[in-house]
Amino acid sequence: MTAQPSRFTLRDLPIPAKLVVSAFLVSVGIGYLWALAQIHFKHASPGNSMPTTADLVSRFSGVPWPLEPKPEPDPDPKKEGEVAKADAIGVKVNAVKVKQLMTNRCVGCHSKDGEKEEVPLGTYEDIARLLIKTTDHPKGHLHTVVTGSRKNWNKKSMVKAFFEKSADWEDLTPEARKQQEPQREAERLALVAWVEAGAPKAQYEADAFPLPADFKSQDLPEALRTTAAPLAPGAAGAAEHTAAEKWKEAKRRQLSVDSLTQSTHAHLLTFSVLWALTGIVFAFTSYSTCLRAFLSPVVLVAQIADIACWWLARLEPPVGPYFALAIMATGAVVGIGLTAQIVLSLWNMYGPKGKLVLAILFLTGAGLFALTYVKVIEPQLEAERKAVENEGK
Repeated sequence: MTAQPSRFTLRDLPIPAKLVVSAFLVSVGIGYLWALAQIHFKHASPGNSMPTTADLVSRFSGVPWPLEPKPEPDPDPKKEGEVAKADAIGVKVNAVKVKQLMTNRCVGCHSKDGEKEEVPLGTYEDIARLLIKTTDHPKGHLHTVVTGSRKNWNKKSMVKAFFEKSADWEDLTPEARKQQEPQREAERLALVAWVEAGAPKAQYEADAFPLPADFKSQDLPEALRTTAAPLAPGAAGAAEHTAAEKWKEAKRRQLSVDSLTQSTHAHLLTFSVLWALTGIVFAFTSYSTCLRAFLSPVVLVAQIADIACWWLARLEPPVGPYFALAIMATGAVVGIGLTAQIVLSLWNMYGPKGKLVLAILFLTGAGLFALTYVKVIEPQLEAERKAVENEGK
């Protein structure tokens, strides 16, 4: 019976060829690290080493993430005119001194030398930071804490700031506290109404927010009662402005069709060749056929899927953003697959002495990368974070 010829593997290459292949694989690995650096500068928001989910969705889909309804267009001019006319002829409704209300119940703790000085609430700009809508706080963090439970004080709620934790509560007798409960609850509900109306800045600065028609304004302390013109339909508060700005900023960050076309062209031509070569090298290792059949082409296939997601991410929400999120998965497959191809191919190419040299090189490379991260990368990220913080002040 004729013996089957043995399969040619990387171990059969002459030493000069092994060195060339090794240098090629190492070069591709280093080049991919620099590609990650480019991804940081091109797609990641300042202070993040890699793009976040919000970065990817804005760059490829042009919408904010977490996804939220797009702000409505400007209100009907006719309705605005009706409100303006009502204001001009002196129509007034019951209102609350919302700025004074915030000062009475919140600013004491949320100010310099206060219990919560790290979260100031003394100005509208301070308050606006707590009006941003997120997944955890769909109506803003301020809305969450003023609609919570008194039992969760100082953790998930500020409700006690209107009751037990207010400055004058200890001075009240039990009977007086019982009488004060409806007034304090009215104060809390007035603040909730302002936040739910979009926390309009003009009414805050004027210290006169028009209350809803069904609001029991008689329960409010007389010192907080006032009158004001009805709120104009569509009057945008900080939360609405924030939503509009988030959509505008995401659209500004979105890659143009020209840039995306150039990147697609470069990636399909250059990376396809590189990933094909690293895949072919791995195909000649001595690992099992199943492993080689899977790992050899997976990087190239994942790269094609990654580029496809770039373009599919431009579909209208909510479909497009999920293709943008898929870029994280396809990119991870490319990175992990390429690393496996390089490391396993190098390891399979040499005998015991060569493996010892490779182990030393791997450890040296890991040490140099750790040193570079501590001395260069992390200081750069920290500088970016501080720049963002200073810009926001």
